[in-house]
Amino acid sequence: MQPEQFGPYRIGPRLGRGGMGAVYEAVDTTTGATVAVKVLATHLADDPGLKARFRAEIETLKELRHPGIVQLLAYGEQDDQPYFAMEIVRGQSLEQLLRGGRRFSWQETVAIALSVTKALKLAHDHGVVHRDLKPANLLLTENLAPGEGVKLADFGIAKLFGGAAHTAHGNIIGTAEYMAPEQAAGKGIDHRADLYALGLVMFAMLAGRPPFRGGQVTEIIEKQRRTPAPRVSSLAADVPPELDALIDRLLSKDPSARPASALALNRLLTAIETFVPGAEAGAALSPDQLVIHDATLPHTLDADPAAAAGSGDRTTIFGQTPGASGGGRAGMANQGTESPVHTPRPSAPRQQAVPAVLTAGVHDDATFQQPAEAGASTRVDTSIRNRFTTVAELQRLESVRLTQIRSRQAWWRGGSAVLLLGVILGGGYLLLRPFSADDLYARITMVADSDAADLRDADDSIRRFLTRYPDDPRAGEVRRLNRTMEIDRLERRARRKVRSDRLLAPIERDYRAAMAREHESPSVCLEALRALVALHPDSNSDAADAAEVSLWLELAQRQIARLTPLAIDEQQQDARRIDATFAAAASLESDAAALADPAARADVFVRRRAILESIIHTYADRPHAAHAVRSASALLAEPDIPGATSP
Repeated sequence: MQPEQFGPYRIGPRLGRGGMGAVYEAVDTTTGATVAVKVLATHLADDPGLKARFRAEIETLKELRHPGIVQLLAYGEQDDQPYFAMEIVRGQSLEQLLRGGRRFSWQETVAIALSVTKALKLAHDHGVVHRDLKPANLLLTENLAPGEGVKLADFGIAKLFGGAAHTAHGNIIGTAEYMAPEQAAGKGIDHRADLYALGLVMFAMLAGRPPFRGGQVTEIIEKQRRTPAPRVSSLAADVPPELDALIDRLLSKDPSARPASALALNRLLTAIETFVPGAEAGAALSPDQLVIHDATLPHTLDADPAAAAGSGDRTTIFGQTPGASGGGRAGMANQGTESPVHTPRPSAPRQQAVPAVLTAGVHDDATFQQPAEAGASTRVDTSIRNRFTTVAELQRLESVRLTQIRSRQAWWRGGSAVLLLGVILGGGYLLLRPFSADDLYARITMVADSDAADLRDADDSIRRFLTRYPDDPRAGEVRRLNRTMEIDRLERRARRKVRSDRLLAPIERDYRAAMAREHESPSVCLEALRALVALHPDSNSDAADAAEVSLWLELAQRQIARLTPLAIDEQQQDARRIDATFAAAASLESDAAALADPAARADVFVRRRAILESIIHTYADRPHAAHAVRSASALLAEPDIPGATSP
């Protein structure tokens, strides 16, 4: 059933659906802006791995602010179901255009690839590899020429350089037709896998199809790994030899043979767009007058070898030699600079207006139209199961924080001498005049009443108050705060690893053993803490240890209060699973009774026994499930129905 509302977004028609969820057109009820909302499928919201991948996509998009990347506007959770809102782009995906029979000229292909390299450079500079670059994830805004308004979408399986690759039950994640060989082999990948995928996209734009096709995914993956790609010029006419050679280089099986980075590829494409014949009237160069050299690889050049020196992403473009015919871009351009001289390219035919469709992170998803006012203010629902945050507010807070930092630094540099003098004079005054009880109490309550503060910030004031004013009517409240601070300090100590040479007191040892079981089961941890409280009453402690034992007991009571609702939730979930399991076992017993064949009945009873044994094995150590374990054991001890063969 389609949802109606997520946070402030009223959900409209579904734009697309994939394996992990769906994308909907939605309206921000606070601003009226139209956005695209991506929602993790309800049946997957309890899967920690998929939920982590969905949240990772949000974290990735938060860092990638670029006109060529679909922008994240806000994100949140509703009833434990994560979602996020993006700009909505009116246009079509490159895949839709290709499926509709559209073929791109080499000039259009270069223009679009240049836009994509700029977006990839930003992502790679942030350490993010897209890993699923393909025509379905390239969105072309309607009514704009190729290269203008290209948007890169779907960072759902992106990963950081050097991070662990996402897998799904041991399978490779990605799209086979646009997957780098190292990715298809399940090896570690870096940013050069995206460059390979972009080469495949350029091939498909020119030839109308990717270079590798097959009846089975495994067949395509094997071709990606081992079969050299055909030259795109063999399938498409009028492809310049320079572009043909560059695409062939992008499709190298060895990542080191590809351009070194998105920036290097951008320079090479710019050189082709600028100098290759047909890019602009009067700028034509013959092939033997144009050499494009990426200095990351060794080359044998007809030009002066000294001119080819370079390293890293440095790209040298040798154009027309002085005195040669062909126009004003003569000589050597852009040796090792940020980008070559870029003259205006010819206007490409504008696309026809098309309906609002496109992808937002799932196959064949439709998304995107730029909402000017979406996310302009922050609305935060602070309940546990429902959270909502806008990226605009995060950026505003970060801007405010940086402005405050710069302001404080400027103030410090300009007024350090005055401040130092004030500290000296103020310190002397404070030493001569002790704080009153009201002063100290005001400082203590200011810290205690702040959600962002730490009671340790009031430690000195608390000690002074209790030392100087023990009979003040407010001393009892201050002592309680001091006690809370001592328990906080003990809790931090209990989280730290114990040195092997330190002998633990019995109560500390029992507390650590109990808390170590929290990852196993909140209920088991809760029972262990209750046993600790019963085992270590204050009356059993020596006078020297009484204060320490009392602190540990209060800390245990704090953890009991925290774990109790978690344990109740766990027990309710376990009860539902146990009831369903017993029902399945009873159903199998009924099925067996209806069977005439002894062998068939025996097989059913084997399955019934396995179900009952699973209850015992799973819940044997959970006190709240003891009755279920006993019931399962009793059922296993009963004889099978007459005529059945016991397993």
